[in-house]
Amino acid sequence: MTGANGRSTTVEGFVTRAKALDDDDRFALAQARRAVDESFQVGAWKAGNEVAMGRAAEYLQVRVRLGGVFVPDRLEELVMLGTRADPAELAEWQEVARLVRIALDEATLAHVGLDTLRPPDIRALVGPWKAMLEAAYARETGQTS
Repeated sequence: MTGANGRSTTVEGFVTRAKALDDDDRFALAQARRAVDESFQVGAWKAGNEVAMGRAAEYLQVRVRLGGVFVPDRLEELVMLGTRADPAELAEWQEVARLVRIALDEATLAHVGLDTLRPPDIRALVGPWKAMLEAAYARETGQTS
């Protein structure tokens, strides 16, 4: 479905939600991405990139709009502390940022190629994103697994 500005409403929803990430979301997204088996993810990643080649402008627009949403607030706080920051905590939040960036990139590939990618590839690319959304819902509603 396309909105009035010519952009996919699915992509718009994704960008809006990504811009609203908090550190709990980022941590859940990083945990979910950490659990991904790279040997299985590579096929979906390749398929997503093939679609993105034909939609490079749309893909890059989404990436630009997401900007630095992958950077946790806590990481920024730790960086501001400089040498007073706990090195282990700093390393942990740097890893969260790295994994979130990867997960957002994969989810971007899936959303841009939603009408073209095979369902298994879409599921693989958005798996961590979906897991994060489920964790956020559970937090918001007080549900536990």
